[in-house]
This record gives sequence, C-alpha cells and structure tokens, in this order.
Amino acid sequence: MAIISLPRLLDPATGGVHRLDVEGNTLGAVIDELLSQIPGLEVHLFDHGGSLRPHVLCFVDGEPSRLEDRTVEADPNTDVRFLQAVSGG
Repeated sequence: MAIISLPRLLDPATGGVHRLDVEGNTLGAVIDELLSQIPGLEVHLFDHGGSLRPHVLCFVDGEPSRLEDRTVEADPNTDVRFLQAVSGG
C-alpha cells in the first residue's frame, strides 16, 4: 500500500483527486493500481514505453525517482508524489 499525491495540474484527468491510498506490495503494483483507478492519468504521467514523461517528477519517500525499478517494496507508509515541471519564459 502507498499514499499517492497528485498535482492540481492533473485535475482534468483526476476529477480533482489529489491523494489516494493505493494497494500494492511493490511500486509497480502501486502504479498499476493507481492507473486502474484513474485510467486517464497514464497518458499524462507515462510515455508509450511506460517511462515517466520528461516533465513529470516523482518522489518516493522524499527521494527523486524515475520509477525504473518497480520491484521496490511498498509498505503502508510509502509516499509517492508526482509533480509536473513547469517552464517557460
């Protein structure tokens, strides 16, 4: 299980959901469950190869992660935060 935090920029895809408790024993299972609960989110977070999009930031328990190793165990207190980088001039 993990606690997922999503940015307000994704409100159109999440229906305004910013925090979810998601079941799963690994990061991969947690991500799969997140995407099954909010299917429209996948195109905003991941490319066609399943990698995080370049402008998407992810932090797992406060550490930056590109989610390459999705076999990492998730416990009930695992904190997964997604942010979208904003740039421009």
